[in-house]
This record gives sequence, structure tokens and C-alpha cells, in this order.
Amino acid sequence: MKCPRCGLFNPESAQRCDCGYDFETRSVEKPYFNQGLPKTIKTYIIAVIIVNLLSGLKILAGGKLWEITVAIIWSALVYWLYSRLVKKDNRARIALIVLTFPLGLVVGLSREAKLYCLQK
Repeated sequence: MKCPRCGLFNPESAQRCDCGYDFETRSVEKPYFNQGLPKTIKTYIIAVIIVNLLSGLKILAGGKLWEITVAIIWSALVYWLYSRLVKKDNRARIALIVLTFPLGLVVGLSREAKLYCLQK
């Protein structure tokens, strides 16, 4: 049977999906396992940090005050959203997709990222 929450196909005898959806009570429970942060998300964040550092160094070398301010605010926002993503906040995943487009679109819409954020 297909889970209505995450779309995973489960055996007919399953009482609960891996995401925590209970088929009998039709509610979300704690999943049987706790998935760690997927490697694709870790790699994605490292790439974002490297690009951020390189652009930040370029801006500091000859940037104007408003460019430096925007770079600092963007960096702080990305770091804060990443810390929320580690805590399985799905809104942070969506915000990172928008802020780090197009790389964020590829990683943020991956099945691993969705399932990680669905855990409670």
C-alpha cells in the first residue's frame, strides 16, 4: 500500500510507514528509525558555503558597503536555515531551495531531503 504522507510503497501487512504514518489510526507517529542528515544535503551545504566564501572574499576585496551588508545578511540567513533544516524543519528546506536556486532546487526537492524533513 502507498503511504499518503510520503508516497512510499509498503507491504500490505505494514502497520506504520517508515516516515511515521500509522495506517490504522491514520495519524503520524514517531518513525521506527531515525534517519540522519542525508549526505546529499551535507554536500549541498558545503558547496553553498564555499560559493558564499568565494563571493564574500570578492566583495570584501572591492565591494561597496551595501554589497558587504547584503553578503553578511544572506550568509547569516543561510546558516540559520541550515540549522533549522538539521532540526527537520520543512519550511527551512523550502526557503533554502529559493535562496540557493538552482543548486537548491536539485537538492531540496530530492526524495532524501523530503523524507528527512517529514520525520518527527
